[in-house]
Amino acid sequence: MELALGRLYISLMVLDDVIDNLRQYVSLSQEEIKYFFESVTVCRFRKNKVLVERGQLNSPFIFIRKGCLMTFFTDEKDFKHVIQFGMDKWWTGDLNSFMNGEPSIYTIKAMADTEVLMLEKKSFEQLCQRHHAFEGYFRVLFQNSLVSHQKRIIRNISFTAEEKYLTFAKNHPKLELLIPQKYIASYLGITPEFLSMLRRKLAKRK
Repeated sequence: MELALGRLYISLMVLDDVIDNLRQYVSLSQEEIKYFFESVTVCRFRKNKVLVERGQLNSPFIFIRKGCLMTFFTDEKDFKHVIQFGMDKWWTGDLNSFMNGEPSIYTIKAMADTEVLMLEKKSFEQLCQRHHAFEGYFRVLFQNSLVSHQKRIIRNISFTAEEKYLTFAKNHPKLELLIPQKYIASYLGITPEFLSMLRRKLAKRK
């Protein structure tokens, strides 16, 4: 079976990795899986391509099949505050813009060649209404996202810079090879210079 997804024709067999992710939290029939893929658009983006612009209305919910996305907020001084790095098999997006149709306050950019599945709000609503299993899937997804967000708040207010960096390196070992140091520093809430000093300090301990 082949599906027309955006401008691509992809066999469901090729999308086994996505199907495995969908079935991680709920049981889904073949019909439900087929409807999911009919509800999304598969897109491929080159490194440094912007997927969501700040101010964009109705920004989509994005599943990263492979690659890396960075979500950031740009302040009045044009400084980029990194909110999140999204890797393979992650969902990401500006949920307020997606759920409420408000202008996005974030920019989402590809940090490597990336393939994503993009889900628009109308398609999301139809998907959940027609197949209630997806209500359960996304409920678990949003719950896990909230827990992760709360854990990051705790790290930000109680961890030292070294502890935050070591946690980041442990949880995302591939990102250090992929992401420029200034963006990692922004995510950790420290300066690039301090991050360089911290790395040298840790390297001497080995």
